Amino acid sequence: MKRYNGRSKKFSIRDILNKFKWHPDFDFNLVEVTYIHRPEGFSKVNGGEIIDIGHKFIYLVSGNAIPVHRIVEIKYAGEVVWRRGNESCEEQAEKGDE
Repeated sequence: MKRYNGRSKKFSIRDILNKFKWHPDFDFNLVEVTYIHRPEGFSKVNGGEIIDIGHKFIYLVSGNAIPVHRIVEIKYAGEVVWRRGNESCEEQAEKGDE
């Protein structure tokens, strides 16, 4: 699968999630979004928990909203397709502890 953080074209988080949600070749339930959940650290939600993809927030079935700027990684079927910067979530967490 093509990674979305390549140098040739930049895709927004919204573009990526909408493609997985609406394209018939993808199953949105296989999407996993990792985000910064203060003060706990990192949390994850799967595509089945997402009811709307806005410009600034991802809205969940639970009634919660995730600010898009807090999303650090998107996986599809266990494969990373987008990651903020070049660091893993664990590396980002270590930086936050410094």
